[in-house]
Amino acid sequence: MAVGREALLYKELRELRTILERIEALLEERPIGIEEPLPDEIEVIRKYEGRERKGG
Repeated sequence: MAVGREALLYKELRELRTILERIEALLEERPIGIEEPLPDEIEVIRKYEGRERKGG
């Protein structure tokens, strides 16, 4: 019975690996560009980082 569970587990792991390889290929094909934040976004980020430093 344990052998059957192991076989099922290995099969699922192989399927997950295949899915991850597909995702990796998609990410390599479509690099995500980095855009500069807008001025209002910069202000919000600064406020957030200030609160985080204070522990809020």
